[in-house]
Amino acid sequence: MTRKYTRKKKIEPEVEQKIDPGPEIQTEKPVETDQIEDLSGLPNRDLYRINEVADYLRVSESTIRLWIQHGYFQIEKMRGTVWIPKESILRFRLKNRINP
Repeated sequence: MTRKYTRKKKIEPEVEQKIDPGPEIQTEKPVETDQIEDLSGLPNRDLYRINEVADYLRVSESTIRLWIQHGYFQIEKMRGTVWIPKESILRFRLKNRINP
């Protein structure tokens, strides 16, 4: 009785895939609040939660999270909570000409 042997397949080493870091974060000039007249929808603070920004811009929280992933907003994380700086919101409004 003869046995048939098959060749073992060569195992190729895994190729490291480069992960796209996303859009580069560029440091921009501070936004002057004189350029924006109406900030009445936001409380007078330096940092805002996602739900506050969503209410202010009249979009859903998931939209804000998507915009954060795409780099439209700078964020700060403290104790598991995502905070969006006021300058980031103002810069977004100026860049996209959004008037809530």
